[in-house]
Amino acid sequence: MKQAHSWILFFLCLLCAGLASCIRNTPRYHIGISQCSDDEWRRQMNSEIIREARFYDDVQVEIRTAKDDNVRQEADIRHFINEGVDLLVVAPNEAQSITPIVEEAYNKGIPVILVDRKISSDRYTAYIGADNHAIGREVAAYIGNLLQGNGSVVEITGLAGSTPAIERHESFLKGMAAYPGIRLLATSEGAWLRRQASEKMEALLDSFPHIDVVFAQNDRMASGAYEAALRKQRARQMSFVGIDALSGEHYGLEDILAGRLTASFIYPTGGDRVVQIAMDILQGKTFPRETILGTSVVDSTNAPVMKMQTAHISTLDGKIELLNGEINRSLVRYATQQTILYGSLAALLLLVGMLVAVYLSLRAKNRMNRELSLQKELLIEQKDLLIEQKSQLETQKSQLEQLSHELEEATHAKLVFFTNISHDFRTPLTLIADPIEQLLANPVFDGQPRQLLLLMKKNVHILLRLVNQILDFRKVENGRMELRLEPFDLLDSFRNWNDSFCMALLKKHITFSFEAPSDMDFRMQADAEKMECIYFNLFSNALKYTPENGKITICLAVVAENYVLSVFNSGSYISSADVEAIFQRFYQVSGHQA
Repeated sequence: MKQAHSWILFFLCLLCAGLASCIRNTPRYHIGISQCSDDEWRRQMNSEIIREARFYDDVQVEIRTAKDDNVRQEADIRHFINEGVDLLVVAPNEAQSITPIVEEAYNKGIPVILVDRKISSDRYTAYIGADNHAIGREVAAYIGNLLQGNGSVVEITGLAGSTPAIERHESFLKGMAAYPGIRLLATSEGAWLRRQASEKMEALLDSFPHIDVVFAQNDRMASGAYEAALRKQRARQMSFVGIDALSGEHYGLEDILAGRLTASFIYPTGGDRVVQIAMDILQGKTFPRETILGTSVVDSTNAPVMKMQTAHISTLDGKIELLNGEINRSLVRYATQQTILYGSLAALLLLVGMLVAVYLSLRAKNRMNRELSLQKELLIEQKDLLIEQKSQLETQKSQLEQLSHELEEATHAKLVFFTNISHDFRTPLTLIADPIEQLLANPVFDGQPRQLLLLMKKNVHILLRLVNQILDFRKVENGRMELRLEPFDLLDSFRNWNDSFCMALLKKHITFSFEAPSDMDFRMQADAEKMECIYFNLFSNALKYTPENGKITICLAVVAENYVLSVFNSGSYISSADVEAIFQRFYQVSGHQA
């Protein structure tokens, strides 16, 4: 039967292998992309990323857009961290706000590629983007040549916290310093948005009656500034310079051709380069940490050529998309045919496997029937033997129950006798204690005789205590043992009990010391008889195992609001193997138990 199962398992494995080959493999790499906004420049970058990723079969790209919201972008990056992406691409909305979450991803071992913008630290894997410092200087040089060294300029910057806005502004100011005849009238923040730039431009037009050039840090803001100047009927009095030079309706290239913008500077998206460097990182290849993309000015002289090239590229992109669609449809047909082929083969193999399994099962069934017949005969013999053993066990059980009953009665009789004897011990001990009390009351006995009488009194009390303990044993047996708590001075009691051992200490020439802090309060609630039993037991054991001329030290202390009693004696020590067993009744260090 096991062989049949093995054959079935073998054919099922073949079936699973065939079907698995028909299923598209899950992507090996998951790349998360967090874009700060959703403008035309970002959409072009996203298109380039998706197109380039198609050249890699084992890559899944997931793009999220924060729409210029720091909180939303932080949530997007947190999503990618929780999803466990293999690589993270981030275009930070604002450097200072997004830095902590990017550093968190980097510290967790996720490679991070920054695009277009940087963060406020160097905890990233690679950076891809244009040189914003270079763009700022080139814009300043272009405006300087345009105005021939004399005129007035206003600047509309991007979002204040983003690194492109900061770097472009700083480099623009440094570049303009070479043209002392050109005045920078004002700098206003447009936050990369057309509408906000238009509103800021209206305020600038109201403040300054004469403006020669408007420099906006992207084409959208430049177009918004142009619209504001057009409303004020001052658009023909000034030139408008932007950055991006994208092709498309109402984008920078079209605005230059329409005469709305004087010039724009190419700000490359580099989406294809992002995917290439990402794959180099994931595949363990060498890669540049800083990839700076080039730039160039676009004005009326080269804008037509740029449009023709862009249109040609767009046509080629469309053809590539068409080819990709055809390839995908071919792959689907191929996968369907492959599925049918492997399914048919798997069904055939499964049928053969089932036939083999049936044949092997029949053989196994015949063999098992023969074995069951032999086992049945053996079980009948074992049954007769078990019946005989059962009868013997029942007889032995009856005998054991009788013996147990007799043993219980004998044990009860011994306990009753033991308890009665213990009661009888109390009477003579009491008769001894009374004369000792009378002798102690007589002033004639003084000095050593009185000390001896006191010692006798204490020992009589010890014997009475031992007898009481014997009687307490019966109380424990009957469940009637009680704890009697009362005010109790631990230090005074220990000192009084020490006197009971004076003679035994002198007899063995043992040096004894009792240490306790005199300024501590050792009063508590306790059962005095049980405390006395514990103390005498510890002291007696120490005395028993201390050799001649030895030493016993007892210390009473307070540790962490708890009373701690330690008893030390010289001459004998308990090994680590015996420590765990010392609380077993009648256990002795020698290793045997009574």
